[in-house]
Amino acid sequence: MLKQLHTLKTQDSLTYITLLKVAGWTSLVIVSIAVLGYYLLVHQIITVSEPHLSRPAGLIAQLIIAASFGALSITLGILYIVMHRHITKPLTQFLIAMRRVGDNNFNIQLDDQRKDELGQLAIAFKAMASTLSERENQLLDYANELEQHSQELLQAKELAETANRTKNQFIANMSHELRTPLNAIIGYSEMLQEDAEDIGQDNFAADLRKIHAAGKHLLGLINDVLDISKIEAGKMELYTETFDLNDMLKEVLTTVQPLIDRQNNTLTTHYPPNLGPIHADLTKLRQCLLNLLSNASKFTEHGTIQFQVIRNSQSLQPETIQFQITDTGIGMTQDQVDKLFQAFTQADASTTRKYGGTGLGLVITKRFIEMMGGHIQVSSQFGYGSSFTFHIPTQVTPTQKVNSAKSSDIQELEKETVAQGIILVIDDDPAVRELFHNHLSKLGYQVAVASGGDEGLRLARKLRPDAITLDVMMPGMDGWMVLSALKTDPELAEIPIIMVTMVEEKQLGYSLGAADYLIKPVNREQLNTVLNKYHIHSQVPQIMLVEDEPTTRQMMVTVLKKAGCEVVTAENGRIALEKLTQFQPDLILLDLMMPEMDGFEFATHLHEHEVWRTIPIVVLTAKDITHEDRDKLNHYVQNIFQKGAYQKDKLLSEIRTLLRKNTLNKRRKMLNKMP
Repeated sequence: MLKQLHTLKTQDSLTYITLLKVAGWTSLVIVSIAVLGYYLLVHQIITVSEPHLSRPAGLIAQLIIAASFGALSITLGILYIVMHRHITKPLTQFLIAMRRVGDNNFNIQLDDQRKDELGQLAIAFKAMASTLSERENQLLDYANELEQHSQELLQAKELAETANRTKNQFIANMSHELRTPLNAIIGYSEMLQEDAEDIGQDNFAADLRKIHAAGKHLLGLINDVLDISKIEAGKMELYTETFDLNDMLKEVLTTVQPLIDRQNNTLTTHYPPNLGPIHADLTKLRQCLLNLLSNASKFTEHGTIQFQVIRNSQSLQPETIQFQITDTGIGMTQDQVDKLFQAFTQADASTTRKYGGTGLGLVITKRFIEMMGGHIQVSSQFGYGSSFTFHIPTQVTPTQKVNSAKSSDIQELEKETVAQGIILVIDDDPAVRELFHNHLSKLGYQVAVASGGDEGLRLARKLRPDAITLDVMMPGMDGWMVLSALKTDPELAEIPIIMVTMVEEKQLGYSLGAADYLIKPVNREQLNTVLNKYHIHSQVPQIMLVEDEPTTRQMMVTVLKKAGCEVVTAENGRIALEKLTQFQPDLILLDLMMPEMDGFEFATHLHEHEVWRTIPIVVLTAKDITHEDRDKLNHYVQNIFQKGAYQKDKLLSEIRTLLRKNTLNKRRKMLNKMP
């Protein structure tokens, strides 16, 4: 069709023909006008010279004029017909064709047999329409393919999201399923170890220590794998808090010291005694330090490990803390350093065979440090040792965290059992304080001691003890002054005061409000007899244990009963709610992942009940707690312990602290109700 555009002749074009026709008709009109003009001229002459000829001449002139107008009209009509046929009609067809093309209808009818410009235009328009039709079909094909690819991408996205959810669920389930039995293994081995030591079975105790150590080691490996899985999945989160750096360092060094001693290494520390507070993720920072110090000790034998901490304060930059661990161990080559922070990679195969491990500790350490806004560097010389240095800001970006009640700073109360009563011993003689502490602890009491009257009053106001033993002869504030101060304080006046002294002033003591008066020396039986009069033992702490796993449930019952608690168990949240209608415990120990009603729903129901919401809740779970989980539990629970990862002493200490606070709150309410 396009070839026809090149074969058209100029003389056959629309413009050429139209111009010829217009020229012809125009010539005719001009001739007619000329004739008419000639006639009028002749008529004028005749009219002037021969008047008798004017009438016929006028008629003839009128006929000529009429004929001229008629000819002109016919010419215009012919021109209209020609224009309509050759221009207007084809253009109307083009307009219709363009509208159809605009509506994606390429079935058009145009006269392409004409030998003029409109014929050429028709040929070109049809060619364009054919091209557009082909492009439209291609676009439709592309659109169909794109839609198919979009559907495939959508399906792939849904499959990826499903796989991600499945992976996350798998990690959560693995965390629960692996940590739950390990919690039982570690817990029972620890309990049996204590029993074996009590009955003198040292051989069994040694074997049980090995089981306990193996369980802790296995738990560490599982935690590493789960941590790296959460890091790679982007699910690892920070939980920041403000804590004293020196206290944390002391705890870390105490934990790592046995490993250092086992390798016959020497640990030297270099940091000031007042590093001050830091706001960071305590658990992750502690894990980083433990990983680096453990690695340094593992790859060093009969060597030295240096641990240095510096607080960097610069006016133009944020304040940071620098930690440096340097050892005199086997060291690394540059190639080994380059592969150091790759997951599941150690220095080389021989290192793995000799020293063991998964190679995850340093990877996790690096990721944790980077999450807290810091960075880590390593320098090493093969055969001479390695040095790891990392910095983190003193103010790590805070995140929401569950409220956690911390235990008191009174070291005397950090003991293994949950006693039924608190006794405060006020005596300036350290031998008496130690003796009373031992006597009363064996009787099952919690014991706090004070070396003077001022300290005794401070502890009395803080602890609200169930009874106080008070010496008379003390420097500064003597016993009589302390007794008067206690009895004049409305919040302390009801506490039984037992005077234990060498001074025989019973009448004065009783007159000032003493409940009993003992003359030193005093033995355990005397103390027990006097204290029993005030029924301090009468209230045994009642704990509800909500746990679905039978082995863990039985182990925790044993631990709590050994600690002097009365335990009521429930297999899930629904059963626990039913039992709460019958009695109200002093504390609830709660698992989160349970059938029928899990721990989250149970905590919500508990918070909605006006009476039950005051019961303290401690979560003991194998689930990895996320920000979303903490938001659900926020303001509902007092603390969260990870199964297998917690220390029994810390759990019991937390339970004891919460029980004491709960008891004090009950006492305050009773005092407020008194007239």
